[in-house]
Amino acid sequence: MKRLWILILLVIVLPECLLAQQRTEYNRKGDEAMKRQDYSDARMWYEEGISNCDSYSINQLTAIWKTNKKMRASMRSLMTKCLNCLTVKATDNDSTAVAQLIVYYNEGIGTPISEELASYWSDRLEELRKPVEPITYVPVQERKPREPMKFFAGYAFSIEAPYGLTVGGVGERFGWYARFRTNMSFNDYTNECKGTDEFISYPENSSMKFTNKKKVNCFAASAGLVIKCTPWLYTSIGLGYGKRELLCEFNTWDKNDINIANTYWAKNIDYSYEGVVADLDFMVKFGSIFVSAGCNTLNFKYVDLNAGLGLFF
Repeated sequence: MKRLWILILLVIVLPECLLAQQRTEYNRKGDEAMKRQDYSDARMWYEEGISNCDSYSINQLTAIWKTNKKMRASMRSLMTKCLNCLTVKATDNDSTAVAQLIVYYNEGIGTPISEELASYWSDRLEELRKPVEPITYVPVQERKPREPMKFFAGYAFSIEAPYGLTVGGVGERFGWYARFRTNMSFNDYTNECKGTDEFISYPENSSMKFTNKKKVNCFAASAGLVIKCTPWLYTSIGLGYGKRELLCEFNTWDKNDINIANTYWAKNIDYSYEGVVADLDFMVKFGSIFVSAGCNTLNFKYVDLNAGLGLFF
């Protein structure tokens, strides 16, 4: 078993040791040539390291390029290889290689002078030298489940239409409602009047006189938007259709016989309206019970007050 482990170690480690020794050998011989100022021989030894993009070999070749202008003509292709090695290392965020690239592009080593590329790599070097900010873990907040819609229904009241019903529903923020109101009066009329009891037409062979009695035929239907302001306060606004007829009672007598008298109703056209209904209400919620108050207008000419009482379920 021990022999097997020794064999494995030799297979893995020995090639690495030989490669490291080879690398050290060409750099060592290159350094000896540099001491003798034999730059041609030094260049030859350091060139062996370029195939492996050896950083030390690149540094030494760069030093030879800078100090021996006579050798530059024979070193152009070699320095281009150095430039390619430095570009690969710089792409892997090697700050030393990035700094060398800046020198290469500023001085035209292995490439034409390029201020644009030198500036690019200078910016890149600044980014690499900035301290890395620690990543702060921010716990992801779990999204609250959406609040289900709650429905409501209740009694709707207004001064002239005291019988009504409101139904609707409210979700997390918005909702809807529908409402119908009436005074349960559907009296018919035979004549029309205007102003303060002024007849528009008179029946023939009869006398007419208004009494002080008045009635209203009234109904309204509307629907709209409910907005949840707070968990206990809501507001609603809506539009619909409505009708209000003001009826005035009058008596008639036959001119030939005053004992023959009849009672009728006339519609006052100046105080009767039909058309668009607009609602504005506020609802206050107490547990599952709500109380509402507001107002409505008919054709923006007649205003009535609203109230309501109901339940959420």
